[in-house]
This record gives sequence, C-alpha cells and structure tokens, in this order.
Amino acid sequence: MQQYQTRNIMKWLRDRARTIRPNNLKINEWVEEYIDQCILNGKPVEILTQFCLSKDLEVRYQVQGDRFVPIKAENKLFIEEIPLILGYFKSSGISVNWCITLNRSYLDSGRIVDIDIENQYQSMIQSLIEKSGISDILLMNWEDDLLKGRPKPNSLVQNNVFEFISDTAFQIDLERHTAWVRNDAKLVQTDAQIEEDLRFQIACEAEEGRLLMSNTSPFSNAQFILVPFELPERYVFFKTLAPDFQKRIVPILKPYPWRMDVE
Repeated sequence: MQQYQTRNIMKWLRDRARTIRPNNLKINEWVEEYIDQCILNGKPVEILTQFCLSKDLEVRYQVQGDRFVPIKAENKLFIEEIPLILGYFKSSGISVNWCITLNRSYLDSGRIVDIDIENQYQSMIQSLIEKSGISDILLMNWEDDLLKGRPKPNSLVQNNVFEFISDTAFQIDLERHTAWVRNDAKLVQTDAQIEEDLRFQIACEAEEGRLLMSNTSPFSNAQFILVPFELPERYVFFKTLAPDFQKRIVPILKPYPWRMDVE
C-alpha cells in the first residue's frame, strides 16, 4: 500500500509543476513508485539537475563587468525555490540527496573558451548554495568530476540517426540549432556543418541517457529523478537508447535561471 507521505509529496509536486507551466510534462507514476520505495527502505530520494554552462555566459560576463553577479532568477532559485522543495520533502519525512552538475556543451562551437569564466561562474553558484544554508546539495562538474573526460557520442546513433529518431524530430531540432548558430552565436557554418554538429549532439544525448540509466550510472542502480533547468522537451533524445528516461523528469523549477533575457 502506498505510503501517505508519497501521496502528499506527489500532489504537491504535480501542483507545483502546473504552476511552472500550464502545459507542463505530467509527472509519471514511476516517480511515485520510486519515492515510495525510498520511504519503505529508508533511503534518500536522489535528484539530478543539470546546469548548462552555456556560451551565453561569455556575453553575460562582459555585460556584468568581467564578473558574475547573481541575477534575480538565480537568487530566487537557490535562496527560495530549492529550499522550499527540500523543506517540503523534509516535512514529509523524506530525505533527499540533490546533485547539481555543471554541463559543458557537447559541441566545440558551444563551449566557453576561457576556463576562468567557467570557474568564476561555478564559484558564484557555490556561493549561492552556501548562502542559502542548504546542506543537501552537491555541486559537481559533469566532465571533470564524474565522467573524467569529455562526453562521447554513441557511434551507432551518430551513423544511423534516422533509424533511431523521426525525420520530423530531427527537423524541429535542426531549425532550433540553426537559429542558435546564426542568430545567437553568430557562427559561420554551412548547412552541412550544422547538420553534422546536430547528429553529433543527438548521439551524445542518446549516450548520456543510456549511461544514466545503465549499471555504470553515477546513481546507485540508476535510481534518481531529474529536476531540469531546461524545458522537458530538450531531453527528448536522452530516451533514444533508454526509453524510460523521460519517466524520471519532474519539471518543478523555472527554466533557464542563468539567462538574463528571461528575467
């Protein structure tokens, strides 16, 4: 029989997801079962959140005077929203381990050039965590601390992309990526180069989804929930080799807290 704490926390999570976005991804029943098992076995709920080290941060660094100053969304995230979520779990008698990973772009064109800019941003986020008094959050660099190297694409997906995803899904992401390359990043790339990069990125996302759900996952027995800082749709290719991946997504935080243009 389902624990009463599970019923309470799931109602709260689903209500919160609807306030974040009216047409938000519905939280899957897998999350209920996972939280219920954590309660029954006296184990903490493992939460993963991936924080994008976007190339946009280079522009922000310059705008803020060659430094990083927390913007309103970041302050609210670490001082109010994450403590609120952790507090509700705690009041329900549920312990949580929350891992935030700083993830670089898979593509050379999307990476921050100056490692010092990246390090300064990580230091700013760490200072916000410390300021909040949160003790249940671990901030890590995905490549340096966990992978011990750069992400690699799944070669089978990269070489046979349309055997794994639909042409429609590819075209939608191609339009998005092309707009980023030409309008946001102001890069000079041919259509063929853009498409090649997208195939590489999709193959990397497919491999990352497979890794997270495998027996070599950084999470014990691949048991965790994903609380994204991006729209759930951005994780569509993570399920390419791990069909159950999207069942883990719990979209309860406002997307893209690092962007100055969404303040």
